[in-house]
Amino acid sequence: MLHTDSLRAWQRLANLQFSSRLVSALLRYSGNDPSAIFKAPDADLETIPEMQARHIARLRDSSLGATPRQMVWLERPDVHVIWHGHPEYPRPLSELPDPPPILFVRGRLDEADRFAVGIVGSRRATPYGRSVAERLARELTSRGLTVVSGGAIGIDTAAHRGALAGGGRTIAVLGCGLDVDYPRDNRDLFEQVAESGALITEYPLGAQPEAWRFPLRNRIISGLSQGTLVVEAPRASGALITARYAAEHGRPVMAVPGNIDRPGSQGTNDLLKDGAILVTETEDILHALGMVVLPARKEHQRALDLNVEDGGPEGYRVEASDAEQDLGATTRAEANAARRVGALSQVQQRLLGELSLSPRHIDAIAIATDMAATQAGVEMTLLELSGHVRRLPGNNYIRTL
Repeated sequence: MLHTDSLRAWQRLANLQFSSRLVSALLRYSGNDPSAIFKAPDADLETIPEMQARHIARLRDSSLGATPRQMVWLERPDVHVIWHGHPEYPRPLSELPDPPPILFVRGRLDEADRFAVGIVGSRRATPYGRSVAERLARELTSRGLTVVSGGAIGIDTAAHRGALAGGGRTIAVLGCGLDVDYPRDNRDLFEQVAESGALITEYPLGAQPEAWRFPLRNRIISGLSQGTLVVEAPRASGALITARYAAEHGRPVMAVPGNIDRPGSQGTNDLLKDGAILVTETEDILHALGMVVLPARKEHQRALDLNVEDGGPEGYRVEASDAEQDLGATTRAEANAARRVGALSQVQQRLLGELSLSPRHIDAIAIATDMAATQAGVEMTLLELSGHVRRLPGNNYIRTL
């Protein structure tokens, strides 16, 4: 828990509402100490890239300090401030070219959230679209993945509800402050999301849901997700902005086909024509992300199984009976995963810890683990043979879940 003075400084920095690039530059200058920014002389601040006289004048404006209402929220036990470089900052966001420098979080982020899927779509969703989004989200979380969406009415709401119904985690990325009820109809939903997952935003407490904030918000949805699924979207849709970000981030873009006569499906159908991965069932998403799947009755499977053994086609494990599966699929899957990772050497575990579902080049992996590229290559080959990683074209690697 941050000290009150530190919380006040972080909130004041966020209240300036500078660009993420400028805030990142200020934090690099101050060593992630916002208090030092406000104490710095103008001459020093002028040397920071992108800093202009108008920025310095705004930084000196005492009226932009943290308000009593903001401090009440910041001191709540379920509200946290994290920054780029903080131990709890989501690793997938760190891979973006323009990561949000400050995040306000209500609830908690989890290491397992790096295995997340974004589900987005139209606010004016049809019953079909809402049903599909809810079902896919429910099935994804029942397999141990986290569902990320934007908390809006329509497809976003259906995705969050489905994730909660699946007993899993979901993250809502807001286009306003944590303390702002928007959309108002989702107040109860957001309470549930905060209890089982997290509400996050890069905007300061009190920030209103102005239209310009949402396109920027969408890069965080994509950035947190290993792939983005679009369910029902017209051609002029914020969901398509999220899909564009996903493509720019090098992450899979998926879409559910829609009625060709409905304008609300034109955007998703266009994505499919442009090469997006067609999704009609949960397994399409899992395969698109390179995940190893244990077939099971959907109502009972709670996690992906890493135990790829002989006894079934293409590495699928055959279960003895539905009754046995009912008695602990999650426990067995987690135990198998822990056992397999625990059997690796320390070097291999370190390499595995650097990987996610985002492709990473062998040279970057070697640098991150302080290892010669040739040694890293040998170890990665062993990890590939044991089924822990998958090699992609260009000597890139991803981790299998």
